Amino acid sequence: MIDGNVTYDDSMVSDVAQSPARPPGPKSLESAPAWFVPLLLFAGGLFLSGLTILNGVQPNDEGLMLQAAARIADGQVPYGDFWWYYPPGQPYLLGGLSALLGPSLLWWRIVRLLADAAVALLAWRLARRRAGPYLSLAVWLVSVCAMAFPSGPHPTPLALVFALGALLLFERRPLWAGLLIGLCLFWRIEFAAYLGAGIVLALAVSTAEPRERIRQIARVIASAAVVAAILYLPVVISAGLPQSWDLLVRYPIQDFAAYQALPFPRLYQGTLASFDDWAGAVLPFYLPLALLVTLASSLVTLALCFSRQRDWPLVAGAVFAIGMAHYMVVRPDYFHTAPLAVTASILAAWGIGTASEKRGNPSSNSLRASAATLTAAIAVISLSYLTVQGVGRRWLQLTEPVVALATPVAAPVRAAANVAVPLDQAVAYVRANSPAGEPIYVVGRRADITTAGAPLIYVLAGRPNPTRYDIAAPGVLTSEPVQREIVADLARTKPKLIVRWDSPTTDAPEPNRAGRSSGVRTLDRYIAAHYRESVRYGDWVVLSSRDAS
Repeated sequence: MIDGNVTYDDSMVSDVAQSPARPPGPKSLESAPAWFVPLLLFAGGLFLSGLTILNGVQPNDEGLMLQAAARIADGQVPYGDFWWYYPPGQPYLLGGLSALLGPSLLWWRIVRLLADAAVALLAWRLARRRAGPYLSLAVWLVSVCAMAFPSGPHPTPLALVFALGALLLFERRPLWAGLLIGLCLFWRIEFAAYLGAGIVLALAVSTAEPRERIRQIARVIASAAVVAAILYLPVVISAGLPQSWDLLVRYPIQDFAAYQALPFPRLYQGTLASFDDWAGAVLPFYLPLALLVTLASSLVTLALCFSRQRDWPLVAGAVFAIGMAHYMVVRPDYFHTAPLAVTASILAAWGIGTASEKRGNPSSNSLRASAATLTAAIAVISLSYLTVQGVGRRWLQLTEPVVALATPVAAPVRAAANVAVPLDQAVAYVRANSPAGEPIYVVGRRADITTAGAPLIYVLAGRPNPTRYDIAAPGVLTSEPVQREIVADLARTKPKLIVRWDSPTTDAPEPNRAGRSSGVRTLDRYIAAHYRESVRYGDWVVLSSRDAS
């Protein structure tokens, strides 16, 4: 039997041979080479994501990842030399690019562009297993729009590339799937955990012989463990096991949700007067709800139509999608919706395609077929919502007025004028009034409340941070021991300039522990006693040392 470019014989233990035939594509493409459509979709993903990849700067998210990359390029190790709680994959990749090509806001954008296009292509390929060409194309469109906004140097896109690749490979190539799980673990631990659990469960319920199932599971686990060990051990040994465990495992599990979880959006209370209100506010506001509806209706549809002989591979994708739902629900903002948008749309395509096949089968249970048709219809509506929301958001981004940043490290990035101009001015002032290699320090409005920081200033100005703390992590920077440590570092290094991001973003009243005062203002008192305001550019305030004057 032939499936794609892979040939199987009857002796191979795989349920791919019992899977339903893939719905045919358009007749006009029947004579096209097998690589033509994937190449066309990858190019389309590059185009749609690339339309706005140079737009916007993020003082916090972009800054913390690029500052970590800069530290790594200088020979520092995360967890040991500086405070960091993300897995090391993304900062090491960007650190390598920075060391090789020099600091720039461009390198991560190229990586992100390739990852966005790859995620959309892999989502299409997964959807195509059970859905027709046009439904699979909708999954591709939802995926590329979800990945394109909001953009950023986050580890999520590459983690999704590895995860979707593993979902495509695990039935036939468990060793390669395990390798991808190990890579995913180096970028996002929780994604790899959901992915590994889903693949192991799917293999456990497959129709292969018990010994073969055990062998396949062992191959996945062993290859994932070997890859993860090869990647993690040098970092953990250099940083120390206690510090690495504390920041990679304990902090995300115990502290992150307490300080940064957000309530689920319920009722939109803004204006509804224009297209911008709908595309930029209303539809995004209800996006988390739409994603959960899409996921739930798709899971119910697949459950009603489930046949172990045919559908056991879908279990892996379902478990992974549920994991992405948990990832989103912890903090249901725009930065956490893309993984579920991609995986839920894939499941929706599977559910709709499977329900359509079941309805056309005369031997199917009529009640179950009717119920599956109903839930599949809900999935169709939800998938349509995701498509409209994604396309509308793309249009708004394309029509946003932007100007180029003048700072050399930022070229050729663009941002809104009210963002770009004062940021350029503040960076230019720092570069003109502090020698290269001399440290500066960047703070928010208050030391007792912190919901965002601006480590991007270190990257743009090319000036080091004299402390271990680039991330404005609530519960860490707001604590007495850490503020005392920072004050000691400032007293020792005596930076001439401190840059304050005087934006409401830095002390936003979030409905969690991050939005409540810790009562600790040791750092604020030290800065007030030793620094004074020299110049202000918008929300950027540059403070000069009183001793230097």
